[in-house]
Amino acid sequence: MKEIRITDSANEKGLTYARKALLGLASEFGGSVEVVKGDRSALTVTCGDRYYDLFKCETEDKIADVIAVMYKYEFFKRKIVAGGLNGVEREILLSALIAADIEDDKRYIIRRLRNFTNFAVDGVYNFRLQPLKNKWKDVASYVPCFFTVGELFDFVSYLVSEKRTKKVIIEGGKVYDGNYNRLRRTLLTGGNDEAKIVREVILSASGNVEVFSSIPEPDERYLKRFFGRRLSYFKGKGLK
Repeated sequence: MKEIRITDSANEKGLTYARKALLGLASEFGGSVEVVKGDRSALTVTCGDRYYDLFKCETEDKIADVIAVMYKYEFFKRKIVAGGLNGVEREILLSALIAADIEDDKRYIIRRLRNFTNFAVDGVYNFRLQPLKNKWKDVASYVPCFFTVGELFDFVSYLVSEKRTKKVIIEGGKVYDGNYNRLRRTLLTGGNDEAKIVREVILSASGNVEVFSSIPEPDERYLKRFFGRRLSYFKGKGLK
């Protein structure tokens, strides 16, 4: 058996996200994923030798999620004022800014993770990603200090319109990607459950949405505004 270890300084949220994301893989290929809490919380992934490359690839992907979503969220939350918006609207704005170039961010992060088997997430962020943080700083400097709600809608709709290839599926209050993998990136951001579905959809960086069950009115209103004709309903069919 081989082991992959991830640590973060007293930040269990990211490790809990990674654990949930990796549990299905561990169940299918005979591994284990455990979080140990403490002053420096740790996630240990154990797998058979023949599946090590698969587990390592997936682990790197989830670490990249943690940095490109959670760490970026905290960075933007400190840097961006976004006056004129209420709490939910500000969370939607931050989600859209995170998603705008999330795939590029993740690719860069994963390149910086190569050749490691033990990952200190905060260490990678603090010492190996300065060019990425400089890019985020530049993005934050261009965001207006004040938004009207109409400007927010136009801005998020524009960012969403740039995403064409991927789709997400909404069923039973949950969001899935096109391969029916559960999406949970909102676990890495703040905010309560209000408009949680639309924030999950935005964080997926997808351009098309398929709805298979009823969703809360605020989420539906935002989805219609942001996605327009790329929002489709298939109520009553459900996922198989």
